[in-house]
Amino acid sequence: MACKNPTEPPRALDRAVLSLPAGVRTGRIPPPDDLSPMIEHFWWVQWATERAQTSEVLSYPSVHLVFEDRRAEIVGIVRKKFTRRLEGEGTVFGIKFRPAMFRQCDRAPACRLTDRTVPLDLAVWDRALVVQLLHAPAMPEKTRLAEMALRLVARTGDRHALPIRDLVEHVRANPEIRTVADLVRTSGWTERTLQRLFRDYLGVSPKWVLRRFRLQEAAECLARETGTIASVAAELGYCDQAHFARDFKSVVGLSPRQIQERARNAP
Repeated sequence: MACKNPTEPPRALDRAVLSLPAGVRTGRIPPPDDLSPMIEHFWWVQWATERAQTSEVLSYPSVHLVFEDRRAEIVGIVRKKFTRRLEGEGTVFGIKFRPAMFRQCDRAPACRLTDRTVPLDLAVWDRALVVQLLHAPAMPEKTRLAEMALRLVARTGDRHALPIRDLVEHVRANPEIRTVADLVRTSGWTERTLQRLFRDYLGVSPKWVLRRFRLQEAAECLARETGTIASVAAELGYCDQAHFARDFKSVVGLSPRQIQERARNAP
């Protein structure tokens, strides 16, 4: 699905972001070379708003570590739209793992984290480094401490994590892969093996991953108005526009037409 407009500047965040309120600043910091196979990026969000506002994200199949105030938490994959209320002033620092790669820090099945936020286990993670990270005032210092903490915990040697990571990223980059049958042909695994590995390493099903990537791309197309609702539905393989609209709204919380109207009315 071709949605990009080369005349538009890149956005601060990717197509996963459905809405970013005024008064919110975001940033990303790339990982060093030794951590890049595991970490997609470090990220931060800062806000100062006079009234409560809502940020909405359609999550990728990735686990995050999130550090805010005095809390350090693991955030699993959120299957519906992730909504966060922002009020007053605040800062969040996070680590986005590449798909399946949180397994290098935690051997437990990823499905235990799906739709959940759990405290970081300080019996496993270096308590002193985590406390320093929470109190560090500047993003470069937070990033340096996060890198140190990751190097202490990360373990290699899992034979499935890297192939699953590469498969998911291949799906993300190739929109012609639309069905589980396509995924079976691409991966060489049986459907039953795919279901088991995705549950254990990602916490979601192959069908969920396929659907999420395509709905993210659809949301971007609609927001940029680079395609009509009917054309986007057809490119995603829906037999009719109404079926696509129902699916889209069940996940995003807004209809395709509402996404277009919100984009037109954005400042």
